[in-house]
Amino acid sequence: MSKPSVAILGLGIMGSGMANRLLSANFPLAILNRNREKCVPFVSAGAFIADSPREAASRSQVTLSMVADDAASRDVWLGEEGALNGAPPSSVLIESTTLSGDWIQELAVKAVERGCQFLNAPVTGTKPHAASGETGISCRRLSGSARCSATRVFGARSRCGAPGAGRKRRSDEVGQ
Repeated sequence: MSKPSVAILGLGIMGSGMANRLLSANFPLAILNRNREKCVPFVSAGAFIADSPREAASRSQVTLSMVADDAASRDVWLGEEGALNGAPPSSVLIESTTLSGDWIQELAVKAVERGCQFLNAPVTGTKPHAASGETGISCRRLSGSARCSATRVFGARSRCGAPGAGRKRRSDEVGQ
């Protein structure tokens, strides 16, 4: 069975670890970071550097965002060059940033309108956890029947309840 193509938007501490895990597991990977220099080390391992979130998503069956906050998440998903405008219908969109419940709900609605499936999947851990595939992932499927084999390489997944529960569970785990 072929592995789905994946895009990672945001190559901070956690996003970089996730990108390395995907590449080491031979997933086709498109990457994007505001600071393009952070993308360069991944090219030798086979990653494609996208020029926009839209381009990254258009090349992928799974698009994962791991950015700083609500504002950064809005920037990568929305707008003319946003990932939502490039995501093929039926693709799986994963937001792994710890975000406000209101924004998660809004993004989920926009994903459904685009014909995509959406997972709210904030993570716990630090750089060594991301690098070793030992992050905790609090998954909450907000639309469709999304199942994503790519998330298995990141670590232990926990299924959560109502929309926004992934964010609450993650906040409880880290004491926020």
